[in-house]
Amino acid sequence: VESMDLVREAINTHLPSDIRCLDIVRTPRAFCARTSRDRVRYQYMVPSFLLYDRKEVRELFEKHKCHKNGRDFNDPLSPEEVDVLRPILAKYRATPEQVSKLRDTLDMFKGTQSYHNFTRRLARDDPSRQRYIVAFDAQDPVVMEDGTEWIPTQVTGQAFLLNQIRKMISLAVDVTRGAAEKEILTEALSDDRDMNLSIAPAQGLFLDMSIFQGYNNSKKGDPLDWEDSTSDAPAIQRWKNFKENVVMPHVVKEEANDGNFIKYLFLQEYIYGQKNYKLDREKAKNASEENVPEN
Repeated sequence: VESMDLVREAINTHLPSDIRCLDIVRTPRAFCARTSRDRVRYQYMVPSFLLYDRKEVRELFEKHKCHKNGRDFNDPLSPEEVDVLRPILAKYRATPEQVSKLRDTLDMFKGTQSYHNFTRRLARDDPSRQRYIVAFDAQDPVVMEDGTEWIPTQVTGQAFLLNQIRKMISLAVDVTRGAAEKEILTEALSDDRDMNLSIAPAQGLFLDMSIFQGYNNSKKGDPLDWEDSTSDAPAIQRWKNFKENVVMPHVVKEEANDGNFIKYLFLQEYIYGQKNYKLDREKAKNASEENVPEN
């Protein structure tokens, strides 16, 4: 163990500060980290201001003359407008009722369901549309260094489609804030419905953990067990420290620099709209091209 720690430390001396080797474990020569894992967990950080009262947030946008007409959908707000809106939105705090509703909504994704509406160009009879979600949870809100409150969410599944998690988050947030009914989410997961779903910003998403339960049970090598975040194991403590002090602050810093979530909230309120949820595939495609292109 000591020799592996020396190797890990030596590797880290050659890496930038935002890339770290957190543990080294011996495995068989045929081991592949991607194919040997049986589950994967992602984290998506949701700024609480996405749950802002819809009437009040529209009044806020309009008070500062952030109107729909003449906007570039790829970059709808100017840096000056974002700078004015940011300190106001940063003060928002999600209520316990909102967090509870978000948790209930995310829980609806659990199990094996059809996700053809949560990715690109996938037919509703394509076998790959079926995905198994083990858990989807919202943690307690945390106030980051810049004063903005964020809600970390974690989704665990076997494998995910392109953009699936970001579209799941977008719809779950819309349900929580009252921009869509829960029935819309149920319909979006149905095999017989085609819907155009908007997509949440990429910057809130990162890989949190690869889980190797099957590999560990096979006893082919030393266990790869970093899943228990409450463990005092040194590798897990290094992982928690890196996530909390490097990865999560990076997400917050990106938002402070770019205001992507503020722009996303504007698009959801003024451009996307609940009417798009019920469009058929052809109309949804056209609406997506005319309104909010995916990133």
